Amino acid sequence: MDGKRTGTFTASALRHWVGIIGSLMLLPVPGSAQTHPEPGTELIAGRLDKLMQAYHDHDLFNGSVLVARGGKDLLRKSYGMADREWNINAAPNTRFRIGSINKQFTAMVIMQLVQEGRLGLSDTLSDHLPWFAPKVAGRITIHHLLTHTSGLFNYTDEDHFPTEMASSYLEPADFAKQYFRDTLLFVPGTDIRYCNTGYYLLGLIIERIESKPYEQVLQARVFDVLGMNDSGIEAPGMLIPRMAEGYEFDLDGYSPTGYINMRSATFSAGAMYSTVEDLKRWDDALYTDRLLTAENKRIMFTPFRPNYAYGIAVVKRKNYLGLGRDVTEMLHGGGIHGFSSQMTRFPEDRILVVLLDNSRAGTRGTELEGIAAELMRVVHGLPCEPVKPLAGRVLYQRMDTTSVDDALRFFKEELSTHRERYHFGAFEQDLNSIGYTYLQRGRITDALAVFTLATQEFPHSANAFDSLGEAHFTAGRYKEATDHYKRSLELDPTNTNASEMIERMALGH
Repeated sequence: MDGKRTGTFTASALRHWVGIIGSLMLLPVPGSAQTHPEPGTELIAGRLDKLMQAYHDHDLFNGSVLVARGGKDLLRKSYGMADREWNINAAPNTRFRIGSINKQFTAMVIMQLVQEGRLGLSDTLSDHLPWFAPKVAGRITIHHLLTHTSGLFNYTDEDHFPTEMASSYLEPADFAKQYFRDTLLFVPGTDIRYCNTGYYLLGLIIERIESKPYEQVLQARVFDVLGMNDSGIEAPGMLIPRMAEGYEFDLDGYSPTGYINMRSATFSAGAMYSTVEDLKRWDDALYTDRLLTAENKRIMFTPFRPNYAYGIAVVKRKNYLGLGRDVTEMLHGGGIHGFSSQMTRFPEDRILVVLLDNSRAGTRGTELEGIAAELMRVVHGLPCEPVKPLAGRVLYQRMDTTSVDDALRFFKEELSTHRERYHFGAFEQDLNSIGYTYLQRGRITDALAVFTLATQEFPHSANAFDSLGEAHFTAGRYKEATDHYKRSLELDPTNTNASEMIERMALGH
C-alpha cells in the first residue's frame, strides 16, 4: 500500500499509565509573596528542560512546552523552528493549531447556553438543526454529541477527506449538508466512537442559537473574557502574526504540510489556534466560576462511557506512579495537518502540561501524551525513561551513507540485538516508507530487501505483505506477488487492493 501518510485531526490515544500524584515539593501558599523559588523548583525546571531538549535533539518534539504547578510556571520554553523557510525560532507566544483541544472550548460554549436556559442537554439534533438527517436526528441528543455516543459516522474517516474535503471552501452548514452521512453506526447512547461530526454539528447549533458565526461567539464568550489574545479560529486568507508553519516529518526530515481549509474542514471540532500561554489562561479560569458555575463545571467534567466527559477525557488514576494517591487526570490531544498538541491537567494539585508541536508527532512513533507522562515523572522527582533515537531513522541513515546490505547487517548485529537502546514506536511505518522510497527511485532490489525485513519483523501485518507484493509485482515477479497479496488478504480480508491485484494478475497482469 502507499507508504505516504496524510495528516488528519484526531484525539490522541489515552495511556493507562498517564496520571497525576501530589507533588513531592511544597506548593506555595496561595496569595503569599515569594521572592525566591520554592525548594527544588530550579532543579525540577532544569530536569524538565534537559528532557525536552533531548526529545527535540532526537526529532521527537519541535515546538513549545509549558509545565505549571500551583499556577506558577516550572517550564515555559520552545525548542526548534516555527518557520523553517524563514529561519524563525519558536517562542512561548508562537501560535499553533491545536486540533481537537478545540473540543473543550466548543463544549464550554454549549454548557454556557445550557446554563442560560437556551439549550438543554436532552434536546435533540432535530430541535436545532431540522435540516440534518431527519430520519435519525430526533434520536440524537446534545449529550450524545458531546460524549461521542451519537452513532454518527466520523466524517474525517472518509477516504476523500484528505483529497477533497480538506480543501473545500463551503460554508460549514453547506459542508455538513454535502458530506455528513445521515445513517447511524449504533443506537445513540449504547456505544462510544470518537466523532468529529458531532462537534462540528455542535458548532452549527451554537451559530443557530446565537445568530452569529462560531468564531465570534467563541471570541466574545471565552477569549475576550480570559484575555486569550493569541487565540482564534483559523480561516482562509487570514494573516496571523507569529503563527507557526506546519510540517510533516519523515525519514528525510521536515517538509511543509499539505493545504487544509481549517474553517470548512474542521470548524468547531478543531479549527482553533492558540499558544501555551493562552492555554494556561484557560486552565487558570477552570479553577474559577468566570465561565461556568461550579455545578455546570461538575456536569461538564463528569466522564461518561467510559472516560469521556464533555470535550475532554477524565480518568481516575489509582496509586499514580506508585506514590500512594488516587488522582484525576483531565486530558485531550489533537492532530491536524502539520501540527500535534497535548493538554493535560491535574486539578487536585493544579498541575498543567501543554505541548504544542508544529509537526505530526505520531508519525515519529511518540505521541505527545507519552512525553507529557515523562514530564510528570520529573515534576514528582522520579526517574524517567531515557530518550532514544528512532530505530527507523538510524537504519535509513545507515542505508543512505553505506548501502542497504550493510544497513541490514547493522540491523541484525546492533539494532535487533540491542532494542533497548532505540525507539521502535514507528518502526513498521518507517520500514514501509523506506521501502517505497527505494521503489520510487527504481531501486527494486533494495525495496524488496526492506519490505522483506518488514514482513519478518511484523509477520501479522497485512500492510507489510501488501507492500512486498507490490514490490514483486513491480519487478515482474507475479507468482511471488500473488503469494504475498494472498497472505495480506488472509491477514485482512477487507484489503480490496490485494484482492484486485490478485485478480489483475490472474487475468494476465
